[in-house]
Amino acid sequence: MAKTIDSRFVGKWKGSDEGKVIPGQINFWMMHRKINGTFEIIFETHYEDGTAEQFFETGNWYVIDDVFYEYRESDEQTDAYQFEFLSPQIIQFIEINSDNENLYIFKDYKLIEN
Repeated sequence: MAKTIDSRFVGKWKGSDEGKVIPGQINFWMMHRKINGTFEIIFETHYEDGTAEQFFETGNWYVIDDVFYEYRESDEQTDAYQFEFLSPQIIQFIEINSDNENLYIFKDYKLIEN
């Protein structure tokens, strides 16, 4: 069970929770996963009252036995996801061992780089 870097995840991606996680807010992100197993992500949260805020996080990512792991340095937490490549440009993630009552499912869409 060795950590591996699956090159299919490398690159710049975007996504959204489509407002399904926390009522009254929608989260968008831009993720840059690098071949060295690190990532940088910018989150943007939009609230019902029309306000928005952004924050930046860094961390590490890897795959073990078909499970994707993402460690965020800001909260020293590792999230685990089942994943499926719906196409080379779309990944669907399903969170494993979540405390949420509702299953957290989201998609990342690969950005085309010039």
